[in-house]
Amino acid sequence: MDRAFSGRVVGADHVRPAIGGRIPTSRPAGTFLPRPKMIPQLPHAAHDEPGSDDLKNILRGIFDSQILNYGDYNLIFAVNARREGRDADGARISKPRCYVIGYRWQPTEIMVAPVNGQTLTGGGVPVELNMTNLAHAVQLADGDYEVATNTGRTFRFGVKPDTIFQPAPQKELHLEQADDYVDFELFMQTFIALA
Repeated sequence: MDRAFSGRVVGADHVRPAIGGRIPTSRPAGTFLPRPKMIPQLPHAAHDEPGSDDLKNILRGIFDSQILNYGDYNLIFAVNARREGRDADGARISKPRCYVIGYRWQPTEIMVAPVNGQTLTGGGVPVELNMTNLAHAVQLADGDYEVATNTGRTFRFGVKPDTIFQPAPQKELHLEQADDYVDFELFMQTFIALA
Protein backbone atom coordinates (compact mmCIF):
# COMPACT_ATOMS: atom_id res chain seq x y z
CA MET A 1 0.00 0.00 0.00
CA ASP A 2 1.06 3.54 -0.54
CA ARG A 3 3.72 4.48 1.99
CA ALA A 4 2.26 7.99 2.18
CA PHE A 5 -0.79 6.69 4.03
CA SER A 6 1.15 4.53 6.52
CA GLY A 7 -0.06 5.07 10.08
CA ARG A 8 1.94 7.42 12.28
CA VAL A 9 2.30 7.18 16.05
CA VAL A 10 3.28 10.09 18.25
CA GLY A 11 6.07 9.36 20.71
CA ALA A 12 7.70 11.69 23.24
CA ASP A 13 7.32 14.96 21.34
CA HIS A 14 8.02 13.32 17.98
CA VAL A 15 5.93 11.86 15.21
CA ARG A 16 7.43 8.65 13.91
CA PRO A 17 6.37 8.02 10.33
CA ALA A 18 6.24 4.31 9.48
CA ILE A 19 9.05 4.91 6.98
CA GLY A 20 11.88 7.26 7.89
CA GLY A 21 12.85 10.02 10.29
CA ARG A 22 11.17 12.06 13.00
CA ILE A 23 9.06 15.18 12.76
CA PRO A 24 8.76 17.43 15.86
CA THR A 25 5.28 17.88 17.36
CA SER A 26 3.76 19.20 20.54
CA ARG A 27 1.32 16.33 21.12
CA PRO A 28 1.64 14.21 24.30
CA ALA A 29 3.52 10.92 24.09
CA GLY A 30 1.44 7.94 22.95
CA THR A 31 -1.22 10.03 21.18
CA PHE A 32 -2.34 8.73 17.81
CA LEU A 33 -2.59 11.24 15.00
CA PRO A 34 -6.03 11.29 13.38
CA ARG A 35 -6.20 9.75 9.95
CA PRO A 36 -7.26 12.24 7.33
CA LYS A 37 -10.76 11.81 5.97
CA MET A 38 -10.33 10.79 2.38
CA ILE A 39 -12.85 11.37 -0.37
CA PRO A 40 -13.23 9.03 -3.31
CA GLN A 41 -10.65 9.97 -5.94
CA LEU A 42 -11.95 7.91 -8.78
CA PRO A 43 -14.57 9.23 -11.19
CA HIS A 44 -16.48 5.94 -11.14
CA ALA A 45 -16.56 5.65 -7.31
CA ALA A 46 -19.92 6.60 -5.85
CA HIS A 47 -19.83 8.93 -2.85
CA ASP A 48 -20.86 6.13 -0.48
CA GLU A 49 -18.17 3.73 -1.75
CA PRO A 50 -14.53 3.94 -0.71
CA GLY A 51 -12.01 5.33 -3.18
CA SER A 52 -8.50 3.87 -3.46
CA ASP A 53 -7.09 5.84 -0.50
CA ASP A 54 -10.16 5.08 1.64
CA LEU A 55 -9.78 1.41 0.81
CA LYS A 56 -6.10 1.49 1.77
CA ASN A 57 -7.03 3.02 5.12
CA ILE A 58 -9.64 0.31 5.70
CA LEU A 59 -7.18 -2.46 4.84
CA ARG A 60 -4.44 -0.90 6.98
CA GLY A 61 -6.93 -0.77 9.88
CA ILE A 62 -7.70 -4.48 9.46
CA PHE A 63 -3.99 -5.32 9.53
CA ASP A 64 -3.12 -2.91 12.37
CA SER A 65 -5.89 -4.26 14.61
CA GLN A 66 -4.51 -7.81 14.42
CA ILE A 67 -0.72 -7.38 14.37
CA LEU A 68 1.20 -6.27 17.46
CA ASN A 69 4.14 -4.53 15.72
CA TYR A 70 2.17 -3.48 12.63
CA GLY A 71 4.33 -0.40 11.97
CA ASP A 72 7.28 -2.62 10.99
CA TYR A 73 5.53 -3.91 7.86
CA ASN A 74 4.96 -2.63 4.35
CA LEU A 75 1.51 -3.69 3.15
CA ILE A 76 0.11 -4.96 -0.11
CA PHE A 77 -3.31 -6.30 -1.05
CA ALA A 78 -3.40 -9.80 -2.55
CA VAL A 79 -6.11 -12.13 -3.86
CA ASN A 80 -6.33 -15.87 -4.44
CA ALA A 81 -8.65 -15.62 -7.45
CA ARG A 82 -8.47 -19.35 -8.18
CA ARG A 83 -10.04 -20.48 -4.91
CA GLU A 84 -13.24 -22.41 -5.51
CA GLY A 85 -16.23 -23.23 -3.38
CA ARG A 86 -19.77 -24.47 -3.81
CA ASP A 87 -23.04 -22.54 -3.91
CA ALA A 88 -26.26 -23.56 -2.13
CA ASP A 89 -27.09 -25.98 -4.97
CA GLY A 90 -23.67 -27.65 -4.77
CA ALA A 91 -22.37 -26.16 -8.03
CA ARG A 92 -18.72 -25.10 -8.10
CA ILE A 93 -18.18 -21.35 -8.03
CA SER A 94 -15.19 -19.06 -7.79
CA LYS A 95 -14.77 -17.73 -4.23
CA PRO A 96 -11.74 -15.45 -4.24
CA ARG A 97 -9.87 -15.12 -0.95
CA CYS A 98 -8.45 -11.69 -0.04
CA TYR A 99 -5.40 -10.92 2.07
CA VAL A 100 -3.44 -7.98 3.37
CA ILE A 101 0.18 -9.13 3.13
CA GLY A 102 2.57 -7.44 5.52
CA TYR A 103 6.21 -7.88 4.58
CA ARG A 104 9.51 -6.66 5.93
CA TRP A 105 13.08 -6.99 4.79
CA GLN A 106 14.73 -7.28 8.25
CA PRO A 107 14.07 -9.79 9.63
CA THR A 108 12.83 -11.24 6.36
CA GLU A 109 9.23 -12.32 6.87
CA ILE A 110 5.67 -12.18 5.65
CA MET A 111 2.51 -11.75 7.70
CA VAL A 112 -0.61 -13.02 5.90
CA ALA A 113 -3.80 -11.43 7.25
CA PRO A 114 -7.01 -12.79 5.70
CA VAL A 115 -9.68 -10.22 4.79
CA ASN A 116 -13.40 -10.80 4.37
CA GLY A 117 -13.86 -9.19 0.94
CA GLN A 118 -17.64 -8.78 1.35
CA THR A 119 -17.57 -6.89 4.66
CA LEU A 120 -14.03 -5.46 4.53
CA THR A 121 -13.22 -6.86 7.98
CA GLY A 122 -10.69 -9.34 9.31
CA GLY A 123 -11.27 -12.76 7.78
CA GLY A 124 -9.22 -15.08 9.96
CA VAL A 125 -6.13 -15.46 12.09
CA PRO A 126 -2.98 -13.88 10.60
CA VAL A 127 -0.08 -16.24 9.92
CA GLU A 128 3.60 -15.29 10.09
CA LEU A 129 6.06 -16.90 7.68
CA ASN A 130 9.78 -16.45 8.28
CA MET A 131 13.00 -18.39 7.90
CA THR A 132 12.25 -20.53 10.99
CA ASN A 133 8.86 -21.87 9.87
CA LEU A 134 8.92 -21.53 6.07
CA ALA A 135 8.39 -24.81 4.23
CA HIS A 136 8.44 -23.32 0.74
CA ALA A 137 7.97 -20.10 -1.23
CA VAL A 138 7.58 -20.24 -5.01
CA GLN A 139 6.31 -18.18 -7.90
CA LEU A 140 3.89 -20.20 -9.99
CA ALA A 141 3.73 -20.23 -13.79
CA ASP A 142 0.74 -17.85 -13.82
CA GLY A 143 2.63 -15.29 -11.71
CA ASP A 144 0.87 -16.06 -8.43
CA TYR A 145 2.87 -16.90 -5.32
CA GLU A 146 2.55 -19.84 -2.98
CA VAL A 147 4.02 -19.81 0.51
CA ALA A 148 3.65 -22.46 3.18
CA THR A 149 4.63 -23.05 6.79
CA ASN A 150 6.24 -26.23 8.05
CA THR A 151 3.01 -26.87 10.01
CA GLY A 152 0.96 -27.20 6.82
CA ARG A 153 -0.59 -23.75 6.33
CA THR A 154 -0.43 -22.88 2.61
CA PHE A 155 -1.37 -19.58 0.99
CA ARG A 156 -1.66 -18.85 -2.71
CA PHE A 157 -2.10 -15.27 -3.85
CA GLY A 158 -1.55 -12.87 -6.71
CA VAL A 159 -0.66 -9.20 -6.49
CA LYS A 160 -1.46 -6.55 -9.11
CA PRO A 161 -0.52 -2.88 -9.36
CA ASP A 162 -4.19 -2.03 -9.93
CA THR A 163 -6.84 -4.25 -8.42
CA ILE A 164 -10.54 -4.22 -9.08
CA PHE A 165 -12.62 -6.61 -7.04
CA GLN A 166 -16.30 -7.13 -6.40
CA PRO A 167 -17.20 -7.60 -2.74
CA ALA A 168 -20.85 -8.01 -3.79
CA PRO A 169 -22.82 -8.18 -7.04
CA GLN A 170 -23.14 -4.76 -8.70
CA LYS A 171 -20.38 -3.33 -6.47
CA GLU A 172 -16.85 -2.78 -7.72
CA LEU A 173 -13.89 -1.42 -5.73
CA HIS A 174 -10.60 -0.17 -7.15
CA LEU A 175 -7.23 -0.21 -5.36
CA GLU A 176 -4.13 1.41 -6.86
CA GLN A 177 -0.84 0.08 -5.40
CA ALA A 178 1.68 0.39 -8.26
CA ASP A 179 4.61 1.68 -6.18
CA ASP A 180 4.19 -1.00 -3.53
CA TYR A 181 3.79 -3.64 -6.23
CA VAL A 182 7.33 -2.99 -7.52
CA ASP A 183 8.81 -3.17 -4.01
CA PHE A 184 6.88 -6.35 -3.18
CA GLU A 185 8.02 -8.09 -6.37
CA LEU A 186 11.66 -7.38 -5.42
CA PHE A 187 11.00 -8.59 -1.88
CA MET A 188 9.44 -11.85 -3.09
CA GLN A 189 12.45 -12.57 -5.31
CA THR A 190 14.63 -12.35 -2.20
CA PHE A 191 12.17 -14.30 -0.05
CA ILE A 192 12.00 -17.14 -2.59
CA ALA A 193 15.80 -17.23 -2.91
CA LEU A 194 16.13 -17.58 0.87
CA ALA A 195 13.48 -20.34 1.11
